[in-house]
Amino acid sequence: MANARIVVVGGLSGIGRAVVEALGPERCTVWSRRTGVDATDEAQVARAAAEVLREGAPWGLVHTVGDFDERAALDTDLGAMRAMLDSNLTTAVLVTRALVPAMVEARGGRVVLFGAAGLGGQSAFRRAPAYYAAKAALLTWMRALAADLAPSGVTVNMISPGLIRHATSHAASQERMAGRVPAGRVGEPRDILGAVRFLLSAESAYVTGTNLDVDGGLALV
Repeated sequence: MANARIVVVGGLSGIGRAVVEALGPERCTVWSRRTGVDATDEAQVARAAAEVLREGAPWGLVHTVGDFDERAALDTDLGAMRAMLDSNLTTAVLVTRALVPAMVEARGGRVVLFGAAGLGGQSAFRRAPAYYAAKAALLTWMRALAADLAPSGVTVNMISPGLIRHATSHAASQERMAGRVPAGRVGEPRDILGAVRFLLSAESAYVTGTNLDVDGGLALV
């Protein structure tokens, strides 16, 4: 599947940009506001999907978008909560609904969503509760989708990064947290790429519904 087409949602910055560069810009279709696709807007997603599907179903869909908010629970107003849900969850729902049916019809493909390290544990996530609540909802969506699509040959998995340093990351917050990482350092986008390549590959055909922490052990402490 080395030359198969991949749609990368949020592929112009951060982890998404690293994914596009690693996979090859020539095989990636990038959806972002700067390419004219606001993934919170159902009509824009539908138009972009129709353009992609003129050439048939893509092999892969990688969803990397998701805003971050560190406010404490009682400091998070309704607007902030809705923004977290729209950015992290609604975007994933819209893009999967727009592209995955064609992948199912083609009897194969890969969906990779991005969560946040530690979602499977018992942490209170006091640092960013609205953000983690949205990512937890995305994890539930991923698992349901994976179970529904398994007979079709389309796999759905999640990568949950820890502290990953890039141009648009929250550097001050990461520096406060860096000392807790068992690996002894903040991650770089390149630390994510092996997991992305595997989950997009033909070799991952029997892996679905999995949430993979890529965090230097942060979820362990």
